Amino acid sequence: FWATHVLGELLFPEASNAILPRLFDEDISVRRVARRAAQALATAGPAGDPLKHSLDHTMKSAEEPMQRRVLAIEALSEIRVPSVVPLLVGALRDKSEAISEAARTALMIVTRQDLGRLPDVWTVWWEQHKEEHRVEWLIHALTHDTASIRRAAGDELKMLTREYFGYYDDLPARERERAQQRYADWWREDGRYRYR
Repeated sequence: FWATHVLGELLFPEASNAILPRLFDEDISVRRVARRAAQALATAGPAGDPLKHSLDHTMKSAEEPMQRRVLAIEALSEIRVPSVVPLLVGALRDKSEAISEAARTALMIVTRQDLGRLPDVWTVWWEQHKEEHRVEWLIHALTHDTASIRRAAGDELKMLTREYFGYYDDLPARERERAQQRYADWWREDGRYRYR
């Protein structure tokens, strides 16, 4: 557990080799800390590429046990970097119902959208939004039709940005839109410069 935690501080491509097996550990607490370490590595840029490639390979491999493939998808969703979206969209095409549903759930977590399991629909969305920062995706989701998606987007946005503009997912639609606009104004005037 603690060794895996330390790996999250070592933002080198070589750390991927040590983190990867821990993402499939039988101990859920080790898997959880490995996912945090993987997220730190992936958000550091190219250092996380070997890890993403390995998870993508595991997810696609029909020779891997189903549980391991699903854990790879869950790990990709917890990394929460935009570059995993095309990998997950590809998994929607898998013949296995378990894999395509896990990919849809993972896409919902990363994008805070629910576009079903049609890869072409997700591909269109990706083409329209791939240049945006993920914080912008969260801001867009604040007025989503589904309350659970709005709630998750709002909670994550507050945690990531440390900004709070009176947003609650159960506010009347008009007040949610006002809070969303305050977040959008903050992003345009200040936030985007913090996340370069």
